[in-house]
Amino acid sequence: MIFEKFKELSEFKNEKGISFYSTINITNYKNELISFAKKGLENLINKIDKNDLNFFISSKNNLLNYLEGIRIKGKSLYIFSTPKKVYENFYDFPLRNEIYFGLPNLYQFYWALIENPDFGIVYITLNGFVFNRINLYKESGIIKVVPSVDTSSWRRKHIMPPPSPKGGVTIGAVGGGNLKDAYEERLELHIYKILKEFKSNVLKNSDNLRTIFVTSDSEEKIDDFLNIEPNSNIFVKLVTPSNATMQDILNISIDKLNEIKKFDEEKALNELFNRASTSNLGGVGISSSLKFIQDGRVKKILISENFSKLVNICKKCSYIYFEKESCPSCNSNEFELEDLRFIIHNLCEKYKSELYIVHEENAKKLDLNGGIGFFLRY
Repeated sequence: MIFEKFKELSEFKNEKGISFYSTINITNYKNELISFAKKGLENLINKIDKNDLNFFISSKNNLLNYLEGIRIKGKSLYIFSTPKKVYENFYDFPLRNEIYFGLPNLYQFYWALIENPDFGIVYITLNGFVFNRINLYKESGIIKVVPSVDTSSWRRKHIMPPPSPKGGVTIGAVGGGNLKDAYEERLELHIYKILKEFKSNVLKNSDNLRTIFVTSDSEEKIDDFLNIEPNSNIFVKLVTPSNATMQDILNISIDKLNEIKKFDEEKALNELFNRASTSNLGGVGISSSLKFIQDGRVKKILISENFSKLVNICKKCSYIYFEKESCPSCNSNEFELEDLRFIIHNLCEKYKSELYIVHEENAKKLDLNGGIGFFLRY
């Protein structure tokens, strides 16, 4: 869906305009949305080149007129405005409230994809399980399995006990043993069937999707039977209230993912600093990062969520460099200025590097070291 929108926006790739991002709910907070837009545009007008001023003012008026008449609601709004056209789209994933002028600014979409990768949720009960693929906080690709258990031979042996024992233990039941033991044996058989279906439907068919295993607090028995392989893509197990809705499960899962993400970020950052301090296939800082990325040697890039630095893009050879008068690659003195934050995804795609964004306290630590770092392949 999102990549299709990239293609639609490609018609503006050589045209300047205003990129407007907002997470303000349009239905309930229309005045706040327009106030945010006006204030942001007023701050932006002082930064516009004189040659672009008339174009910017026309784009601004077009944007504000459009916002006055907008009626659709959505979690996130993106508008690209020029004097002739307004392009808008609503999304269901988090964007920041920001306003920019220039060529279409799509970096937030790339960052949203990187920060919110697809994951799976398996909710399992004694009635079966549901496997959900979560894409930008939306459910998709649902697999639901309610296994039928053939217990005919078992039932003949035990003379069909009720689905659950009523009262206490019944001694001397027909077929031998007691009714509670018979019930527990049947329950184990049912759980075994569920887990067999679970492994064949989820573990083998989830395309290496990181998956959360969720069970109800009233289904304690299930976890005792779940023997997940060490190399499984089930990476965390959660217990939710028995009356939890799918939205409750999703919210709990996202909170757990954020907790894991914070731990992983701290671990990656500590490894980066250790490597940088010993010059062991790692380093920090903009200049060295740009050099090694464009040499094709960088495996993973760590970047702060707060990162924003202007870099030079050579007009002759397109090499990207920082705080130098001439291009290190071709010695040309002609260049364009661009914020590396907006083009880092292009570098990652071109040189096959992973982009890893760090947040909050970890981001502040990385900010003190240039806001960006790298792990080398060799």
